[in-house]
Amino acid sequence: MINCTSLSRKRTFFPPLLAVSLLALLTLSGCKDQEPSGTTYIYGKIINPKADYVILTDYEELRDTVHLDRKGNFARSYEQLASGLYSISYPGEYQSFYIETGDSLGMRANTKAFDETLAFTGSHNKENDYLIKLFGQIEKSNMRLLKYKNAQPAAFLDAVDEIKEKRLKQLKKASDKYDFSKRFIDYSKQVIQLNSYYELERYPLISDSNPYKTKAKFPDGFFNHRKEIDVNQPKLLNNYAYRPFVNAMVSNMALKKMSAQEVRKIDLKSYDYNKHRLQIIDSIFKNDQLQNYFAGIEIRNFIRGRKNAEDINKLVTDFLEVSSNEGLNENIAQLAATYANLDPGNTIPNFFLRNIDNETVALRKQISKLSVLFFWSIDDKNYAYGIHDQVADLQRKYPDIEFIGINIDNLDYDQWQDAIAMNDLKNTREFQIVSKSLLDRQLALRNSNRSLVVDSDLTIIDPNINLFHYKIETTLLGYINR
Repeated sequence: MINCTSLSRKRTFFPPLLAVSLLALLTLSGCKDQEPSGTTYIYGKIINPKADYVILTDYEELRDTVHLDRKGNFARSYEQLASGLYSISYPGEYQSFYIETGDSLGMRANTKAFDETLAFTGSHNKENDYLIKLFGQIEKSNMRLLKYKNAQPAAFLDAVDEIKEKRLKQLKKASDKYDFSKRFIDYSKQVIQLNSYYELERYPLISDSNPYKTKAKFPDGFFNHRKEIDVNQPKLLNNYAYRPFVNAMVSNMALKKMSAQEVRKIDLKSYDYNKHRLQIIDSIFKNDQLQNYFAGIEIRNFIRGRKNAEDINKLVTDFLEVSSNEGLNENIAQLAATYANLDPGNTIPNFFLRNIDNETVALRKQISKLSVLFFWSIDDKNYAYGIHDQVADLQRKYPDIEFIGINIDNLDYDQWQDAIAMNDLKNTREFQIVSKSLLDRQLALRNSNRSLVVDSDLTIIDPNINLFHYKIETTLLGYINR
């Protein structure tokens, strides 16, 4: 139950060269009469790995860092591992999977499309195939429901209920076909329910007009799930519908609080709104692990999205009053300090780059006028294509601005040049970082999808510009004419 009265992330695979003992067990597991032992095996392969490990966890009893071999394979055995939902996480990715005591479950994923390529084999692969299929359906329906964003709350509720009932019927059909256990059916129902709660919570946020301001009539029970679900269960983190639900609920509750104030337009990126979000997280979570987890997500997103050091420092102060994790607190303080150093008016670090002639050059020597630096990675091809197309268009329209592409992949010179040639990314000035780890520390890069504006002397004009924003041309003109 949520109390808010007080405020203070799919098919057949067997990895080669696994241990002989594991192979022997898998041979035995093919015999249907074989009683499962208390030993549970989890193995798999990561294709195109960017890190040398995966993490297997249930967010309570198990948190195991499992290292990959040179071919990306991993394997682990556990004694008396409890049946249920678990998570596999990889830098920037996570996904849920189901396993029972005595199982041998294999999985395989390609980092270039983790969720879309995650595949299972061995025990309960049908259950996990179902979960992955459901995940894809949820992502698509989340987009389709946007067409109801301006409908009345009752009509939106009907649309959500229709999708939920359809999924429950599909679950019943799959269960009858594959003889799912009651335990797995219950977990799957919980995924379906939590996603429907997520949809209801995000309704006020996606509507073009704030329903709290327009006094829209919500049907009785629209938010009754807040009384029915106990969010203070760390194992819910293994349910891929849980985190989106919590984030939408916190955002919705903060929106309602702000709407009660005399504020004409609510800025969802403002300090005041995000302070409300942090207070709500503090209020609804009595479990320290979950409170720190969601508060950490909140403050990181705020720091990375803001352009004002004063607001960052204020919310970090609020965060430190909520978080009880000293390691997390130190990490957030360092992140905030890095972003404060990137405040407009400060000077960007003069880091080193590799140019197209395979020479190491300093950033300062490459900039002679107002410039936009945009970072990209071949691991995110859609973004790499999109940003280069957008920049090519902007460069033609605004020749007074220099657009500079910086690749952040750990590639050698020939690989970097091949990536540019094969993907036709030649329409801008291109460089590659020399030290990824150093750049991460200096610019706090979370991923490749970041751009910033600097003057000829490396003075920061805009530390986090969105080149795809619908008003980007107005913004650029303003910087030219400042």
